[in-house]
Amino acid sequence: MTKITDVQTLLLRFPEGSSFSDAQHHFGKRAGVVLRVHTDTGVTGHSYCYFGVSARSAEAVQDLIDLQLAPVLIGQDPFQPRRLRDRMWHEQEYTGIEGIAHFALTTIDTALWDIMARALRVPGWQLLGACRDCIPAYAMVGWYYDNDPDLDTYRRAIATAMEDGMAGVKIKVGRGTLEEDLHRIAVARSLVGADGVLMVDANQVFDRVEAMRRGRAYEEAGVYWYEEPLRPHDKEGYADLCAALDVPVAAGENEYTKYHVAELLQARGCDILQPDARRTGGPSEWMEIAGLAAALHVPIASHGGDGVATHLLMATPSAIWCETGGKPKGPGNFVDRPRIDGGYIYAPEAPGFGMEIRQELIDRYGVRR
Repeated sequence: MTKITDVQTLLLRFPEGSSFSDAQHHFGKRAGVVLRVHTDTGVTGHSYCYFGVSARSAEAVQDLIDLQLAPVLIGQDPFQPRRLRDRMWHEQEYTGIEGIAHFALTTIDTALWDIMARALRVPGWQLLGACRDCIPAYAMVGWYYDNDPDLDTYRRAIATAMEDGMAGVKIKVGRGTLEEDLHRIAVARSLVGADGVLMVDANQVFDRVEAMRRGRAYEEAGVYWYEEPLRPHDKEGYADLCAALDVPVAAGENEYTKYHVAELLQARGCDILQPDARRTGGPSEWMEIAGLAAALHVPIASHGGDGVATHLLMATPSAIWCETGGKPKGPGNFVDRPRIDGGYIYAPEAPGFGMEIRQELIDRYGVRR
């Protein structure tokens, strides 16, 4: 039996660079937690938890792993990730297993699956049992960019995505008036074309009345889907929107665990389910969520698409889209990078789940305790 011998974390703190916003958040200060789980066979599992906002939360995740969860793992078999998940849930039950606690659980679960894939020398998606080896990829590039009153930066970002052959583009709405939203949609439509795929994302900022009003306007504007108009707890409101609107309603990125996803699906609160690989509990729970969605014939489009999410989508029966930040222009964060070409993202070929951070980033941005 393989045994876990050590659990190591490292905080990455990035300098504030170019920044942008959605309807609710401003993305400026960023941080992440690098995780390495070592075994007595010499195989190391890699994982990473990234915070585009709430950067200080990365330190809390690091403390949870180092001080509370690592002792649970030492001496255990990484080939039993669901057993270890149950033990970690028990360890954190008193204070709750959602929010920051779940980010920590997800990070660890991903590293355990990475150990298994590396030990067997297969890519993660093959270990999970694949449905495909590529999937359509869209670019989330239509942000609210700082100092961009004429939408010049916004236009360039969308135009670049189209030049790179991305299969679709998503833009942010909801920060201003409906008229401003419709202008942003019209600008994007002029770049993606009359038949191009254009999604909108409201990031939870509307109440039920405004969500319905804007949803009808977005529907008239011909968008492909209408994402996350309400807070995640309002499943009845989501069900009302799904019943009343023809445009598909996408939701689920802020649901923690399969239990809350099941509540959303049972309420018929989304037409497209969008699990987030950091909030769903890692590959162990993602695949259980994938089974729920497949049984109820609900398509899945990931929230985020780097690293582990790419592998998970290849093994998710009802997956239809992978979210990306556009075609990569530089080396990126991870050692292994999937290929994006012709509007598709292709299954990675290297063993593991693609979550090993490049050493250059660790050397440059790592914060030693």
